[in-house]
Amino acid sequence: MTPDGATLDGAGLDPVVSPGPEGLPFWEGLRRGVLLLPRCEACRTFFFYPRALCPSCGSRRLTWEESSGRGTLYTFCMHFRSQVPGLQSATPFATCLVDLAEGPRVMGYLLGVPEDPELIECGVPVRRTPLETPGGQCLLAFRPV
Repeated sequence: MTPDGATLDGAGLDPVVSPGPEGLPFWEGLRRGVLLLPRCEACRTFFFYPRALCPSCGSRRLTWEESSGRGTLYTFCMHFRSQVPGLQSATPFATCLVDLAEGPRVMGYLLGVPEDPELIECGVPVRRTPLETPGGQCLLAFRPV
């Protein structure tokens, strides 16, 4: 548990990540400190999760572009227990869905918020923040602006 007044910092988060081939640029971008999103060259739509076809027009002409990392907190979930390997000792922690400025909704970890979910508001602006695990994996995380 965090002390009174403390905020969640992601300490202890160390999930096993095994990306598929379509998602490798995303994970490599996080290692470099940037959030990369797939974008269709035909219709110019950003999308997420990574896949071989554009979900808007079906084109295979895809590229990866850097996101601003800014968005709006859509929702969150506070985890007080976890049986997932690499997350058991990290509780409490929060996961979130964020509507990025570029359009896609992504899932990540929510940092810099109180442990009490009653004190967290949806709809607030957030920004991507670096989160490196003890095992050296970089994860997508956000904190309120």
